[in-house]
Amino acid sequence: MKRPYQVGFYEICPQVRDLNSRREKAEKIVRSLKKYAGFTLSSAICLDIGCSSGLISSIIAPFVGKMIGLEYDIIALRSADQDIRRRVQLILGDAMYLPFRESSFDVVICTQVYEHVPDDVQLFDEIYRVLKAGGIVFFSGPNWLFPIEPHYHLPFLHWLPQQWADFYLRITRRGTRYYEQSRHIWGLRNLAKRFVILDITREVLIYRFSNCKIGKFLVCCPEKFWEILKPLVPNFNWILRKPLNNN
Repeated sequence: MKRPYQVGFYEICPQVRDLNSRREKAEKIVRSLKKYAGFTLSSAICLDIGCSSGLISSIIAPFVGKMIGLEYDIIALRSADQDIRRRVQLILGDAMYLPFRESSFDVVICTQVYEHVPDDVQLFDEIYRVLKAGGIVFFSGPNWLFPIEPHYHLPFLHWLPQQWADFYLRITRRGTRYYEQSRHIWGLRNLAKRFVILDITREVLIYRFSNCKIGKFLVCCPEKFWEILKPLVPNFNWILRKPLNNN
């Protein structure tokens, strides 16, 4: 039996309502799309899966031809203001069954979504189906190997069996059930095996921490040492491209 979606995530997660946080993420996505798309973004049709109230989608919208945001949580969609609705076509829908024809989009955005859905394999199958050949996905998501769980900021939470994780949330008064399921780098690579994967995690981290020692370390870090560190980073950022020959 597939796990369910978490009910009320928009209400219990303040980060998805934080404009500064959403703007930072949107700028990261736009910067990456401009650099790696390989086609004109201004005429591209873009789908943002798990768009919440559309804050990130609305910031990206001026850079693409058409922006569509899909969200399962009706409360999140109802929270979108009129300015967002003017920029983004918001749709209530399930990422497990995307309500679009094959090869409908030039760009798909899938950020911090794969760990929340009932079946991440089905999610990636659906993304592959609706993406045009030669189109790209901006993907980001948490790393199972990183010891601090990113949603509740509790150490080792995601490493525990379901019943223990639920108990951990209850005794720390963070919730009653742990819904998220993440993967390590090898599991994610297998998940995205039909795509050509460009790992831009290091580049994103250097930009984010450009004014501190972490950024300077990553700039100087030898490639071989980075390959050792990479499986342990808290979050991955990838550009996934659907091959032109997608048979």
